[in-house]
Amino acid sequence: MASLLGKLFGDSPKTAATPKAFTVQIDPQKFGLSIKPQGTVHVQLESLKQKLTKLSSNVENNLMLSIRASTKKNTELAASAFKFDEEYIQKGKFEVEYLTLAYSAFQTLDTDQLKGVRDARMILQELEKMAQFALNIAEKTPFVEFSNVQELHKDEYGLKPMGDITAEMIKKAVEAFVSGNSKHARETLDMMQEIQGLYDKAVEKLKSTVNDQNIISHTGILSILDHVRECAVISCSISSNFC
Repeated sequence: MASLLGKLFGDSPKTAATPKAFTVQIDPQKFGLSIKPQGTVHVQLESLKQKLTKLSSNVENNLMLSIRASTKKNTELAASAFKFDEEYIQKGKFEVEYLTLAYSAFQTLDTDQLKGVRDARMILQELEKMAQFALNIAEKTPFVEFSNVQELHKDEYGLKPMGDITAEMIKKAVEAFVSGNSKHARETLDMMQEIQGLYDKAVEKLKSTVNDQNIISHTGILSILDHVRECAVISCSISSNFC
């Protein structure tokens, strides 16, 4: 019977290999978590904002790296986007998640302080989505064809300017929270019009030039365009909380 079950369901692995998820070297002991804040709450929350800013910067950078990899059809750059995510973004997400959860659940914060922590957690969750979109873009690298792979600034679908604008939107959205300056939030919302214009123009060109020979590439490019635009939309979603 045991032999039969082994054939049906597969034998148990002979060795317990460490899952890739656990290869990210993170030590929560270094986060300085405690029921009572170490120092003033103000200092604690400022440190949280700095870590969130660093995380958002890393997400911006990886988004741009993924766009560059796909438009230049550079699989080495695409692979480096996955490595960067593992070494920097995953660690940043882990730390900010621990801090926001511990502060909100296990410390006695006043109403304004608690709102700040919850806003930081909301931004974290949105940055997680954008980080995944960047990897989705990198994944398309082997399957898309651009006319000007050696001249990024001349990519025919405007992905470089879309990426530049979106990265700036991400930066402004997080800055609106960190600084409390609603001007950054409003500017983010205004920039969405330019993103939508570039997106619509690119999609129109894709539709007008698609055929059976290039439909795989065109579908991949459309996916990249969608991911970049969605990152811009998420930036607006964050900013809408701070206008």
